[in-house]
Amino acid sequence: MSAANGPDVQGTVFDDEAPEVTRSYAEALLGAAEKEGQVEAVLDELDELVRDVLRAHPQFAALLASPALAAGDKDRIVVETFEGRALPVVVRFLRVLNRHGRLGSLTAIVRAARATWDRRQNRRPVTVRSAVPLDEGQRAALHDRLGRLLGATPVMNVVVAPELIGGLVIQVGDHVYDASVRNRLAQLRERLIASRLQEIRSHRDQFSQFA
Repeated sequence: MSAANGPDVQGTVFDDEAPEVTRSYAEALLGAAEKEGQVEAVLDELDELVRDVLRAHPQFAALLASPALAAGDKDRIVVETFEGRALPVVVRFLRVLNRHGRLGSLTAIVRAARATWDRRQNRRPVTVRSAVPLDEGQRAALHDRLGRLLGATPVMNVVVAPELIGGLVIQVGDHVYDASVRNRLAQLRERLIASRLQEIRSHRDQFSQFA
């Protein structure tokens, strides 16, 4: 695995403040996965590992990230836990991170690898907040429309948010398009307040003529 020859750096656990190191490991992961023709499968599996193992079992995550536990013991845990259950590329990469004291940075590395791969494939992450669940037809129609607007393949993360009352809020990067009923009501309220204030000022100006 090419990651075995990756950056030989020692770091503290949960060290997400070294983006250049995170990017180096992310590139190493993608290089190894590309050699096996398994990039999508590897990224999907690592996403599941982060979500279903590390986040779901924080004590286990803390154990892997702890500097108090010897690297050899962590390696044994990684092998016993994941070998035969995860792709060989994934297991090898986890062992490489362990040797360099970077298991605590796995979440950041996986996130960076996913973002890099999406850029290479001209994919754009899109967060969609909907007041109600979207059926398959609605998702497909929204996917097609976003694809035309972005000039890229949207990777949609749909979140149900009943507080929106109705409509959608779509976020692409730093740009937010709010077409929710809650936003429309807020805008209507602001217009009514502005209109009322204007009316009060107009009456005040009329009365000031007789002061």
